[in-house]
Amino acid sequence: MGQPDPNVCFTLRIRLYRREHDPRIVTITAYDDLPLDSAGRISLTCEVKHGSDVIFPRGKLTCGLHAASDSVAAKELVMSLVAMRPGDTDSEYFVGYTSAQLEWAGEHAESLSAEREARYCYENGNVRTVA
Repeated sequence: MGQPDPNVCFTLRIRLYRREHDPRIVTITAYDDLPLDSAGRISLTCEVKHGSDVIFPRGKLTCGLHAASDSVAAKELVMSLVAMRPGDTDSEYFVGYTSAQLEWAGEHAESLSAEREARYCYENGNVRTVA
């Protein structure tokens, strides 16, 4: 077994609510291996797997944040990025998605979004500042 990747910020494991139909775990691994963005923010990229299937390879989804790369804010941001589906934002956001990625997002985004809120948000929807 090789050395752990020093650029891994965190790994999230999510059991989807519809697990009776699909018991596989969604695993999101966030990496801090990109340069700061033009606004001086940390840039994270992530890899998303559903079971052993890679849905979004490392580098496909990226985001910038003004917080520590392993903070609650970073974890909430990455989960919100993965939970996006058509209709949630401008259609240009999804231009690079494959049809399989769009289908996966359409099927699992609601469950991921609910889990994101349960883990990282207060009842009013605001993001917690601590876990």
